Amino acid sequence: MSKRKKNNGKSWFSFFKRDGKKKTASLTPRSRKKKDAPRIPSWLWVMLTIIGFALLAAGLTAGFMYMESYVKKLPQTQQRSGSLKLVNPPVWLEQAWLDAIIKTAGGSRFVLDEDAARVITERLGRIPWMTDVRVQTMPDNIVIHAGYRRPIVRIAAGKDKYYYLDEQMVLFDALPVTQIAIPEVVGFTQRSIPSPGSVWLADDVKAAVELVYVLSLMDLQMMGIEKPIQKPLLDEIASIDVTNYAGRKSAGDPHLVLDVKDGQTKVFWGAAMGQASRHLEANEKEKVTNLYQHYTEYGNTLQGKGKFIELRQPQTLIPRPQ
Repeated sequence: MSKRKKNNGKSWFSFFKRDGKKKTASLTPRSRKKKDAPRIPSWLWVMLTIIGFALLAAGLTAGFMYMESYVKKLPQTQQRSGSLKLVNPPVWLEQAWLDAIIKTAGGSRFVLDEDAARVITERLGRIPWMTDVRVQTMPDNIVIHAGYRRPIVRIAAGKDKYYYLDEQMVLFDALPVTQIAIPEVVGFTQRSIPSPGSVWLADDVKAAVELVYVLSLMDLQMMGIEKPIQKPLLDEIASIDVTNYAGRKSAGDPHLVLDVKDGQTKVFWGAAMGQASRHLEANEKEKVTNLYQHYTEYGNTLQGKGKFIELRQPQTLIPRPQ
């Protein structure tokens, strides 16, 4: 009896032991399979990483390109724009000149961004009659600061084609002007006219420019006195004839002649500015004084008062029409 119990006990515990062994043994193959699973090579990881970054970069690039194209397609009304504004332009700058500025600038309204001022400055710098161009982009408009070459005389360059010259002998295209008088220079010898924006080195034309410039300053002075003249004397002058400049045609004839608009009266000015004493003529101050005294005495006009007015003789008497 006791022996059977002993054996049964042994057999009972042996069962659990064997079962435990079986259980333990059954786990061994699974553990080996996991340990022996194939690994991804390192070079393959590197390649996959590079491919991933490449795909990410391509996606970002495509996204930015799409955003840029979207921004460009936005309506212009969503962008802040403004018009051009000239600061202190001269009174004689008429609509034709303003139209030329707008055309050269590329329009009358611009987007108010950081590039607008630079682009407009470069474009307006091509206009020969504008100097020292400075452009600023403001919150509401684009402001233009510039100097403007005042036309002193005009030059004919073929049929219905004219150029202007300022007091520095800079040549530029002629545009309509009604506020100031611009006499024409006739009789000059040089036929090849330089391109706009160039300085014209022609002595006979320069002599006419200097004379008209002095008369324009005298007009301003006479308009500002207590009893001003009613209109500028230059309004009476149609042209400056330099055919006999420096006596090249005749030593005894006047070198410079002012043609009055009536087509009949001529003003014999004489030698070019600074050359009067060499030809024993009245100096420039006396010539100007006598000319304006004659102009005011005869009712602010030079027209219809005679065939010529002689200014060359040194005298204090007012020159009379003859």
